[in-house]
Amino acid sequence: MEERKVKFVPVSNIIPGMIAANDICNRNNELIIPKDSVIDGAGITRITLFEIISVTVYADDPLLLQINEQNFQNQFASQEEKEEFIGFRKNYNSTLELVSKELKLLLNEGQEIDYEKLVDEVDKLVYKSQSKYHIFNMLHDIKTFSDETFRHTLNVAIINNIFAEWLKMDEKGKKDLTLCGLLHDLGKLFVDPDVLRKPGKLTDEEFEQIKQHPVLGYNCLKNKNVPDNVKQGVLLHHERSDGLGYPYGFKNDEIAPFAAITAIADAYEAMTATRVYRKGLSPFDVIRIFEVDGKKQFDPVYLFPLLKHMTNTYLQHRVVLSNGLTGKIVLINKDELSRPMVMLDDETFLDLSKSRGVQITEVQ
Repeated sequence: MEERKVKFVPVSNIIPGMIAANDICNRNNELIIPKDSVIDGAGITRITLFEIISVTVYADDPLLLQINEQNFQNQFASQEEKEEFIGFRKNYNSTLELVSKELKLLLNEGQEIDYEKLVDEVDKLVYKSQSKYHIFNMLHDIKTFSDETFRHTLNVAIINNIFAEWLKMDEKGKKDLTLCGLLHDLGKLFVDPDVLRKPGKLTDEEFEQIKQHPVLGYNCLKNKNVPDNVKQGVLLHHERSDGLGYPYGFKNDEIAPFAAITAIADAYEAMTATRVYRKGLSPFDVIRIFEVDGKKQFDPVYLFPLLKHMTNTYLQHRVVLSNGLTGKIVLINKDELSRPMVMLDDETFLDLSKSRGVQITEVQ
């Protein structure tokens, strides 16, 4: 039997339904998705959570032939027509341009930048949104920016801004945590772009380059007028509670609070953000993975309160279920946040904590 050809696909381009051509393992060679398994939304979430850059799928997979940016964009026409989203997108793009300009000045000329101005711009974006749900939802539908690093940093800053409010930080803490989001991936601007965008599997040497970006970002900031808690957040945001992060392999209390919080925002943004080839993953897919795998990697002191707030933002919002039925979330299950009670359109109730075969695939 002729061996099927395979193709590397960047994680940002994976479409649910693709089939893994090889076992997908994390950096410790622990199996995440077996060969020949269908990669669903939850699988993509797990792959992203473990910071895998790309996977192999079969080259004759018909889903590869369906990747078409125009068709993808048409899926979001209704969202983009909404007045609030149009205004948000305009303000978002303006802020993104400012962030890009200021960070490039810091990188290329080494000068101080107006951090207060940048943080204030993020504050305005969040303040003008109708609700925390709306801001999370609109972030999912923002189109990919030409330089992914700047778009990602702005999104993490927005999420950090909301997290700070949920954690009841004072105004200075909120501003500093927002700034940490803006600066957390600064070091990636020093990494070879070809390595960052490589579609295939990274070599050990290339992954070592990636692992140095927190140190490179910290070195750029260490002599700048930036709060120490922000510098520590930049340096340690890829450390994990189980000691399997980088650059130092720190565990638990060794990880600075701003780093622990930004790590959660960073992972959430990476998993739910809209890409050119796919819509952002369902927030409940992400919450489910955080509940199962996240508690090993992220500080539960921050993770579980943030997950609770995040889930509560979706109360009374309509959802689509994996069995094709639709309804609205009416009750959050505190013991399993990813499986709330849903009132279906026929006014019957479905408790997802008991109906294990049904999942939320989309929040409307």
